[in-house]
Amino acid sequence: MRVKVQRVAMKAPTVTIAREAGIAIVTYDRGGRANAMSFAVMDELASAALSFVDDNDLRCVVLTGTDRIFSAGMDLSDPVFDRINEMSLQEKRHYSERGPRLGRAWAGIEVPVICAIEGPCLAGGLALASMCDFRVASQSARFGAPEVQVAHNMGWHSVPRLIALVGVQATRRVLLAGEQWTTDEARRLGFADEVCDAGGALAAARQMAERIAGYPGLAVRMIKRQIDASAHALDYATSAYDKDQQLVAWMSDDFQAARAKFAK
Repeated sequence: MRVKVQRVAMKAPTVTIAREAGIAIVTYDRGGRANAMSFAVMDELASAALSFVDDNDLRCVVLTGTDRIFSAGMDLSDPVFDRINEMSLQEKRHYSERGPRLGRAWAGIEVPVICAIEGPCLAGGLALASMCDFRVASQSARFGAPEVQVAHNMGWHSVPRLIALVGVQATRRVLLAGEQWTTDEARRLGFADEVCDAGGALAAARQMAERIAGYPGLAVRMIKRQIDASAHALDYATSAYDKDQQLVAWMSDDFQAARAKFAK
């Protein structure tokens, strides 16, 4: 089968989209050990999700990182942070909106989205994975959200999603107590829907996508809408202040100290 590959139109794209018979495989590979999300990369990922808005032939989307890591989250070395104190309040809020906008873009895809996870899935990576409908994780995966350790809030509309997936106490443990989950623990909690051997996440996600793509497309879209309306109708209301909390966190002395420590 011939695979058509398109690249999201950006200066230095790190997000690619491969299409196979109604399935879109979105691969995020920035390179480096952390596969971290800079502000520019967050825009690329959001653009990739929004590119599906008018795609009536689409049946399913698979999102994956590299074969070693999904993502360790936001890039604290992004030079935007070096000049944030010089920005106007409106410009600061423009940047703090990037994460919530990314979350909304992926949560808003009308067809089912499957996240294929190898290696660490942390912080913003965990937030992005929580926006997907299904998560397929290999035994190499681990999950956590060390935001509190770097004087940051957990945002991007992800907290209500995590609570819906794993419950209040498990969310408290991962966000406040610094707990990390193995793949098996993530499956037990309900975060991971399917577990596979290391290196097999993308193949397993493809199999799930092919199964879903074989169902009547309109019915699948309507059922996803029903589930989202029932489970997540208040998500954006309860996380409406994510961007402003993020901005307050960025301006704190604790965050600046954490960035300095991170840079060493």
